[in-house]
Amino acid sequence: MAKYTVAQHITRFFWLPRGTERHQPTSYARLTGIWLTSIVVGTAVTAAGGDEEWGGADIMTVIVVLNVIDDIITGVRHRWPAALAAVALLYGGSRLAEALLSDSLDPAWTRTIAAAVGVTLALAATATITRLPQRLAMTAW
Repeated sequence: MAKYTVAQHITRFFWLPRGTERHQPTSYARLTGIWLTSIVVGTAVTAAGGDEEWGGADIMTVIVVLNVIDDIITGVRHRWPAALAAVALLYGGSRLAEALLSDSLDPAWTRTIAAAVGVTLALAATATITRLPQRLAMTAW
């Protein structure tokens, strides 16, 4: 019986049961708060010189990934494409920004600014994709 319960919880994480009501996407106010919190905390950690183990860029990334996981768990519409796009833009945007800024700043600040770019792109993608309609209307060709 316990084995079935564990399997049910794991299955529910990936696929919601039929007829389950989808939750509303994360509000713009909450997304703005998450974005500001991650930027402020990451910048404060970098300014304090705490880049030995967990730098500001790492903390910003963790905050955004936790938001993506929260969207997946709550069953927001289009949660998997949004999560995939958010992680891809978080990684790709921060790597591109880091490559562009690599020679101009201190390495800790370069990683922090690059992570801020990635966080911004990831949250923008999440906000956009989770608000798409459930089924896009097909027009007659």
